[in-house]
Amino acid sequence: MNWGSQGIDSFISPTHSSIYPSIDPGSVTLPNGFTICIFGASGAIGAGIAYAYAKAGAANIILASRRVEKLGEVAAKCATLRQGVNAEVVQCDIAKIEDVKAIAEKVNSQFGGRLDCVVVCSGISGPVTLDITQGDPEIFKQVTDVNYFGTYLVAHYFIPLLLASSSSQAKSFLAVGSIAALIVRGPIANAQYCVSKTAQLKLVEHIHEQQVQHGLLATSIHPGAVASEQAIDTAPEVFQPYLTDDPELCGAACVWLSKDATEKTWLGGRLLNARWDVDELVKRRTEIVEKDLLKAKLSLQ
Repeated sequence: MNWGSQGIDSFISPTHSSIYPSIDPGSVTLPNGFTICIFGASGAIGAGIAYAYAKAGAANIILASRRVEKLGEVAAKCATLRQGVNAEVVQCDIAKIEDVKAIAEKVNSQFGGRLDCVVVCSGISGPVTLDITQGDPEIFKQVTDVNYFGTYLVAHYFIPLLLASSSSQAKSFLAVGSIAALIVRGPIANAQYCVSKTAQLKLVEHIHEQQVQHGLLATSIHPGAVASEQAIDTAPEVFQPYLTDDPELCGAACVWLSKDATEKTWLGGRLLNARWDVDELVKRRTEIVEKDLLKAKLSLQ
C-alpha cells in the first residue's frame, strides 16, 4: 500500500489497535484540578478522548462541538467513569472566530484561569474527490476552514490561556492530525482533506517552535483508522476494511502525552501515530531528535 504515506505504521513496532497497559488512562491519575477543552468532542474519536481524560481523573472537561445535541450523552458518560469529573457542554463552530473566542472567554472566567490541555479533534473530509477539476469548491473551502483555519483559531485564543494558567503543571496543545497529510495517491488521496491536514501539521510545527521555550507541548497525532460515522459515510469501499482501530485509542495516547508533558516536549511539532507502542517510541528518542524525524519536509536525498 504505497499511497505516499511512507510506511508511517511500520516506523515503530509493535503497533496497537486498542488500548494497552502503557497508555491505559484508567491507571493514570492526572494532577488535581486538571482542566481540558476538547474541540470536536461529539464524534467517535473526540468522545473517546473525553472518556480517556475522564478515566484519568480530569476535574473539568469542556466538550465543544457544532453538534451539541450529542455532547450531552458524552458528558453524561464522562461523569460515570470516575468520581469528581465535571463535564461541560458548549456549542462551537470551530471555523467561526466569534465562537472560538467566546469559549476561550468562558473557560477563562469559569475555571479561574486554570487550563492544562487543549485537544483539537474537529475535522471534516467531505466526499472523496480524486480529481481537482471535479467536486465542489465550497466543500473544499469548508474542509480547509475547519481543519486548518479552525486549528489556528483555537491556537490563537487558547494558547495564551494555557501559558497563563494558574496550574504549575506542564501544558499541552494536541491536534488530531492524520497520515492523510502525507498521502498523494490511491483511493483516499482526497486533496481537500489531505492538503488541509498537511497545513495543520505544519501549523503545529510552527506552534512548537514558537512556544516550546515557554514549556508548551504542541504536537499532532494520527488516531488510527477508526470506523467513525464520518469515515463510514465518506471512505470508499476499498478502504472500509482498514477501519479497525478502537476509537478510544487516540484518547489514551493523548492522556499519555499530556501527563508529564514537560518530559515529552521532544515530541513537539511532530506527527505521531496513536497505534505506535509508546515504550518503543521513547527508546528511539535520540534518533528522532538528532535526525529531526516525523516532520513534513522537502527531501533532497
